[in-house]
Parts: sequence; C-alpha cells; structure tokens
Amino acid sequence: MKRNVKEGEDTGKMVELRNNAKMFLLENPNYFGIQDKENKLLQGFQPVIDLLSNTGFEELTCVSYNPQLQRLSANIKIKQGFGYAGGPCTNGSKEFVRFFISYDGGATWDDEGVVDFDAHDLAFDIDLCYELGKTFTPKKRSCCDRKAVLPLVKAILSWNTMPPPGIWWWTPIWGNAMNANIQIAPSKSIFCHFHHLFEKIDIKLNEEQFAFLENAVADYDFTSIIQDNISLKELKRYYGGKVEDARIGYQFAHQLLSDSDAINDNKFAFFKKYDLDLKSILEFFKPKKFNTGYEEVSCVGLNRNFNLLNAAVHVKRATGYSGDLCKKGSWEYLAYYMDFGAGWVYMGTTSVNVHDIPTIPNEGLWYNAPLSVYLTPYQKKWCETGRAKIKVILSWAVVPPVDPNWVAPWGDWEECNVEIKPLPAGVPEEEIYPFIELLGGMPVDLISNITGNATGMHTLGFTANDSPFDGNITIRGRLFNQNAHNFKYRLVITEPATAIHPIMDQVILKTDTFGVLSPAITLTPSIPDGWIDYLANPFSNTVIVDDLFGNFVPTKNGMHTIRIEFWDVTANVIYNSNTVVFNVDKIYPDVDIVITSGTGDCGDFVPGDTISGTYSITDAYCHSMSISMTPAAEAAGSIISIDGIVTSSLSYAGGTLPGTGQSGTWQIQTPATIKPCGYNVWINGNDRTIVHSSGFYHHSQLAKGFCIG
Repeated sequence: MKRNVKEGEDTGKMVELRNNAKMFLLENPNYFGIQDKENKLLQGFQPVIDLLSNTGFEELTCVSYNPQLQRLSANIKIKQGFGYAGGPCTNGSKEFVRFFISYDGGATWDDEGVVDFDAHDLAFDIDLCYELGKTFTPKKRSCCDRKAVLPLVKAILSWNTMPPPGIWWWTPIWGNAMNANIQIAPSKSIFCHFHHLFEKIDIKLNEEQFAFLENAVADYDFTSIIQDNISLKELKRYYGGKVEDARIGYQFAHQLLSDSDAINDNKFAFFKKYDLDLKSILEFFKPKKFNTGYEEVSCVGLNRNFNLLNAAVHVKRATGYSGDLCKKGSWEYLAYYMDFGAGWVYMGTTSVNVHDIPTIPNEGLWYNAPLSVYLTPYQKKWCETGRAKIKVILSWAVVPPVDPNWVAPWGDWEECNVEIKPLPAGVPEEEIYPFIELLGGMPVDLISNITGNATGMHTLGFTANDSPFDGNITIRGRLFNQNAHNFKYRLVITEPATAIHPIMDQVILKTDTFGVLSPAITLTPSIPDGWIDYLANPFSNTVIVDDLFGNFVPTKNGMHTIRIEFWDVTANVIYNSNTVVFNVDKIYPDVDIVITSGTGDCGDFVPGDTISGTYSITDAYCHSMSISMTPAAEAAGSIISIDGIVTSSLSYAGGTLPGTGQSGTWQIQTPATIKPCGYNVWINGNDRTIVHSSGFYHHSQLAKGFCIG
C-alpha cells in the first residue's frame, strides 16, 4: 500500500472508513463533515470526523477546455493501490467529476453534467493519471472583435458519491474541487460581420440586444475571409516591445534553419528589414532547455473509457500568440508518447489554437488537445490490468519532431503512469473479435440478459434502475485485434415477432486520425444485405469517434437482440460479436388528476380554501410524479401535500413510488392572500425508460382547472 500524501495519516484506517462510508452516511449525513452548507435539513446533524476534501487517494489536478472541439476535460491522479472497493475483476468504485460553468466570475453557475470512470485496487506502487471529458456547448459567445468570452469552469471530483446536480458549493469527502478560466471560440455568425455597420449609422445595441440578434441568425463560416496570418513586420509593430524578438521571429527562424538555401538566398535579411534582432533569435535556439514563460503543460492522463490521451496546457500571457481572435493566431502542439515496457512509442501529435487575448485573467487560461489512440495490442485478458508510461511534449508554433527527448524552445513536457484496462470479459487475446460495449449509453454488462433492462451508472452520469430503452438507441464498440485487411460490418437485429434482419438505417460518424477530425461521414448500408464500410484503421491511427457502430430506432415494444457481423473482405471470413438482449418500452405513463372538494373540476373557490382531490399514475416502469399549480407566480405561498405529506413529488428512486405506479390523494392549502385568478392543478409523470440514449424519460401530464375569486 502506498504512502498517503498527508503525513502521519493512517492509510489503513482511511481504507476502513471508505469501505464503510455509506453506512456511516446513512447513520449521519454529516458524519464526515458538512458537505452542503446550505441544506437546512442537515444542520441538526453534527460531524463525527472532519474529513472533507481528502486527496490522499484521488486528486483533481487540472481542468481545461478545447474551444475548437468544445470539450471540457479534467485530469485526475489516483494515489493509492488499495481503497477502491475491489480489484479489476470487480465493479470497483466510481470517480465522479461534475462540471459547472460561470459567466459572471462565480456569482452564478450552470450545471454542465457529470462524467465518471471505474477505479480499482491495482496494487501499483506509483501514482496513476486519468482523464475525463465531456462536450460543452457554451450559451454565450462573442464576435472576434468584441470582448472574448472567458468563463470560469468548476470541476468537483468525488469518490463513489456523485456530486449532486446544481449544488456548485458542495464539498466531497474524498476528492476536491478546482476552478479554471477557459476561452470560448468566437462566433462565426454572419451578424458578426455586419454589426459594425449598425454602429456606423448610429444604431447602438446593448449586450442583450446584440446577443439576441447574434443567436437569431444561422452560423456562416467566414474564417477564410477574416482570419489571416500577421507578417513579421506587423507583429513587431503590433506588440510594440511587449514580446521579445525571440518569440516573434521564432517560427520563421525555425523554418530557415531547416532550409538549405536560406543562406544563399539571404532569407535572413528579412529579420534586419523588420527590425528584429537576429542574434537574440538564434541565441534562443542554442540552449537545450524549456521556456515556460508563455505556456506550460501541467497534466497528462489517459481516458480509459475511450482510449484517449489528453493534456492540460496553461496559457499565461495576454500577448505573444501571433494575433487576436480575428486572426489565425498560433498553435500549441502536443506530441504524445507511451512506454509499454520496451521504450517510447510515438502515438501522435495534436494541437489547439491560441490567440492574444487582452482580457486574460491573472490566473491565465487552460486549454487541452486530446488524441485518440489504439491500445488493443497492449490490453491483457479480462482481469489483468496493464500499465504504461506516457509523455507529452508541448511545443508552441512548431510541430515537434518524432523524438521523445526533444526539448522545445517554447514549451516543456510532462510524464505520468497510466492504467491500460483489460480486454472486456469474453474478448479473447490476439483474436479478431467485434464487441458491443455500449448500448443506449449503458455498458452492456449492466443490461440483464433475462429482462433486457439496465441497472447501474449510465455514461452520462444518471443511474438506471431496471430501465428499458426507446428512441434513438446508439450502438458503440470496437473490432479488437483488427488486422490490415479490408472490413465491412452490419448491425443485425431481432425484433418481437420479426425474423432476424440487418438494420438499414444510415450511419453518420466522424473519424479521428492523429487528432484530426473528419467532417461528418454518412454511410449507407448496401441493399439488400446491409453491409457498411468499417473506417477504423489502427495502422494509420484512424479511429471512429466515440466508437460508434450505428443507431437503431425501435418501432415495437418488447424484447430485442442485436449483434454485429464483421466481414473480412480480404479473407472472406465472417466474425460475430457478442449478442446483446435489450427491452424496448414505447408506452408513456398514464396519469390522472381529479378535484373532489368543493364543486370539483372547473369549480370555484375562495382565497384560503383547501383544495383536494385524487391522483394516479400507472406504468410498467414508473420513475416519478409531481403535482404543481399554475400560474406559479400567482400561486406562490400555496402548500401542496400528497397522501397527507407536505411534498410536491414522489419518486421510484426514493422508495416512495412503486415501480408500476401509485394512486392516492392530494391537497393544496391556498394562502388567504392568493390573487383571484384562474388556476390549474397539474400532474406530471415520468417513467424510467432510457430515451434517445441520453436520459430518462417518457413524460405525460394532465391539468384540471379551477377558479379562485
């Protein structure tokens, strides 16, 4: 067992506390300290032990954003070999990260969702570095010639307990929170290229009006027109002495040093012409040391869910990046290497675009540049976890050569160790084997072969509980141990009372080759057999984004089965994947609400009356129901009770609402000061079906009206 980072702390005692944490929290929700300081219901419980934000087992080390990919990222370091509820053959435990975004410096926060990975007892004597990420579409943007949108992102890491939604101030027991400033890519709206015309004819728009018009028009890409490079002469004048010549002339000098004709053609005369100190620029190339005055790579890790490397880059200065957001700016290049035991293996190079931003915060801005990698050759059989070392080399403006020991004049490198997860259960080593890993966003090992329903953590962070599927169901997975042959594949489905047949729907996906994303590719299954070209190629480092095989939209209720068939066209051999059983629920909840007091539905009441009635919700897979009164502003102060308990909702997850539904009584105590008006009492019912691979639910609602006068 590794040493805990807190000196003098008893790691064995910490493991015991972790193993029994849920029991302690059931006994006292503040057992380890007050996690939600604003929850008045918990204030009566006194902490037994002060253990909040303990980073002895896991720690959030960096938070960053990629403006071009719109991807939030968090780097996590696992510090112990034990204390994660089981080894690689078990479910282990969860490391959760929830992201929040603030556009007003932390005064208010938007919840952007939660991601997670499985942590296990691996008995390694070194720290392991992981990465988690998710897509984030900003709700605020600006034109490139206006003030840059630089939100604050907060990430909360919590072991085995999901950070609750919306509560940005919540404190984890094991884990920590971090803030980072990020940059949003400027808008490409056509309105951005005309707003200055409004100003010329003296039409002034306030921020709200500008945002409304900017969002009201369709995006139109003017990049090729408005974004260009800045010449050396312009950069020298533009920076006005704020950026050293060794930075301004670095990229051009680097090109000349690799040009055998540069001296004969006297290309170095450009530096004198533009009043750049050539000697200081060339001196900068001599010392083999990193310069991190403008940018620095601070964290690197492996996303074990998607076999993706990612590193966080800290941009520190307002200038020195070859132009503002209306120009092309410059690139921060990241070259990734991995050592699986026989020396460094080059995995690929990615980049992220950066610019001069005058309003950069004192803390700088955080960027990232992910790279999808093919790790199947290094994965061991189920239950046998592998280990590797990773290195990332950061280089500003110049693509790093394929050399794991190269020292970038502007940049640096970072190293860490990572876990190489084992092959999925049932996938043989060194044999070609297609495998469905996720269906509807659920890991297939969490879908019952008996009921076809899912129970457990969805990849988007919510918990399925005996949940069927409906809507657009995504099928994701990989062809393990792929060779250099030409492959095609097809999705084969069995529906209720229907013979097995291929899915003929088009597949829209993207590929990723060394960090370069393709445009959306539409693949049409061949008629009549449904074969589709398989575009992943480990030999060119081309992977399919999110490992997407395709989608299925069911039309029938009941049990389905699906599998993937791969056709090795070169060898004319068919390979079959695992078969996944899944249940489809297309039935919406049946809800009803009736006013039984007074004159009943559409009746008349007076301020201060207690209005009562009955309700019911019926569904094979009920999740929750709520009762509300509208208009809400006029109804303020009314107290809703369900079955004699002051509450406005019941949920299956809370143990109150049975899985198949419930009926009972409700009442609303109106205040004597309520405004005379026409009102509605609503029942809203949700089931727990996973719809469109993204969350609960089928939703039904019904209202009954009444008057208060």
